[in-house]
Amino acid sequence: MPAACQSLPSFTPKPHLAPRELTSRDPPTQCHPIGFYTVCLAVFCERCAAYILGASMILLLGARYGYTTGDALRLAALVNAVNYLGTLPGGLAVDRVLDARRALGAGMALLALGYAALTLSAPGALWLSLLLLALGHALFKPSTQAVIVRLYAPDDARLDAAQVAFYLAVNAGAALGAGIAGLLARGQDWRASFAVAGAVMLAGRVMLAFRRHTLQLRPLAQAVSPTSLPISVSLSSWRRAKIMAALTLAMMLYTVGSGQTEGSLFLWAQDRTDRVLLGFEIPAAWFVGLPALLVLILAPVQLALLPWLQRQVDTRRLVAWGLVAVVLAFVVLLPPMLWSGGHRVSMAWLITCMTLLVAGELLVAPLGLSMMLRLTPPRFIGVVAGAWYVSKALGFWLAGELGALVVR
Repeated sequence: MPAACQSLPSFTPKPHLAPRELTSRDPPTQCHPIGFYTVCLAVFCERCAAYILGASMILLLGARYGYTTGDALRLAALVNAVNYLGTLPGGLAVDRVLDARRALGAGMALLALGYAALTLSAPGALWLSLLLLALGHALFKPSTQAVIVRLYAPDDARLDAAQVAFYLAVNAGAALGAGIAGLLARGQDWRASFAVAGAVMLAGRVMLAFRRHTLQLRPLAQAVSPTSLPISVSLSSWRRAKIMAALTLAMMLYTVGSGQTEGSLFLWAQDRTDRVLLGFEIPAAWFVGLPALLVLILAPVQLALLPWLQRQVDTRRLVAWGLVAVVLAFVVLLPPMLWSGGHRVSMAWLITCMTLLVAGELLVAPLGLSMMLRLTPPRFIGVVAGAWYVSKALGFWLAGELGALVVR
């Protein structure tokens, strides 16, 4: 944690003063509860392991299990979809049965076992590992949001910035995982890849055990809630539900585009892109991690501009502009598709496409989720986070179907 953050006193409202109403438009401070950094370390490990698998999934299914390209795209998308679909019952379990911290630890343990199972060559090992991974994600994803929300006071304006910073940790792990996958996939060393993924998850679980004391969660009544935020106070329940439905739809549409990164865009990088730079052929798997690297570059800029942006533009409009950026990302690829004559094209086209995808991601994903959490009563955070991830599940499934049609 930054040294400057350690000296800040905790916020305690004085009884004789009326508390100032804070909104998502207030400039967030740069410091966060120490437990937030623990969650970021956990998700860094989870994303690193996930991208070791994701960046080599298409090649793995073809080379090791004999799937055709179209079937591999569909199965990889289905695996992603199932991993997110399970977060709805997982979120319900986090809200009603499990403590969010226990769910976080259990999810990481299941994920470590799932990646370890991929190293086995026994019949059925693939399906056992996919089952363990689905169960692990079902608990891990909603529990991260349940923990984050309960680290902040009801009037805390830092939640938007926390979601963007959380995305930095997500994408730092993804970039590292894709880099590892690119190096190991060159020799098709699948067992080593998944041994590394399992070791990363195990290291994350051990770290969480040692830092569990930092996850000092507020009671549900003292967490961020719609009753403490003017954005929700002025809205009826029906109006809030409509906004939340629109945000989940936006997330699904964004995921249809971003889901091509591990599918059709990966194949574009492998088969249609000139990847030689200074005599070195860049592994196609590295392009799967390129969006994560771009997030690390662009997210600090977004954090710096976020207070100004939210004073000028409504969050819902920012999410809409994010969807426009996703559409433009694929419009960029039309000229090389139509005019290349089947020859390999410059990497600049793919880099431009992925830059626009990342611009859309930074507007849709963290800001949309932050607004969803602000509109949700604390006792339903896990379920709503699960519903948010279910929209991603549908997006991944549609992305796989669309990618399979494109490569025919």
